[in-house]
Amino acid sequence: QGRARTARTVFVALPPASSARAMARLLAAVAATAASMVSATDGDTWMYTLSGACASAGDLNGMPFVKQGHTLSGAPYYKGLNANRYIYHDPDCGDGVPRWIIDVNEPDVNKTDDLDSDGLCEDIGMLSSQYTLHPPTFAEWSMLCDGIYNQQFLTLPEGTSTMTVTTTATPTTTTSTSRNGTTTTTKST
Repeated sequence: QGRARTARTVFVALPPASSARAMARLLAAVAATAASMVSATDGDTWMYTLSGACASAGDLNGMPFVKQGHTLSGAPYYKGLNANRYIYHDPDCGDGVPRWIIDVNEPDVNKTDDLDSDGLCEDIGMLSSQYTLHPPTFAEWSMLCDGIYNQQFLTLPEGTSTMTVTTTATPTTTTSTSRNGTTTTTKST
């Protein structure tokens, strides 16, 4: 549907004097890993990077949010890389308004509403929206800044990366002695 596929970079060091058969097995394993990474995303974007947060929430700027799964409503949810920050869609956080939320609480994927179970609609950021397929890539959010909610234009561009297979052969020296006593030394790079 016009979506670009994303993948991860994989670096592979080959064992010394690897054979064509070992190389074929290695490439098959890399291909299988790549296929599983693509299928694990279910066609959804697997990562977004946030920018545009106010100074008091500045730790969010540049933070990658990686897809963790789906909530009961079917909407994806994301966790900040190396931080307890979440982006998810809550059909009703307590006031009847569906919205995308940036929160410190992980959403309960088995609930139909108030996914952070706090009974309030007070989160780091909120954006009223009935659209549940993914968070908006550019929108004006209500964001908690220095204790009050301000309107902030946040961008959440889709994460991009490429899969690169880098092979490196380790130089080896092979010494062999034939039946007639001749010694041969071979170096490969």
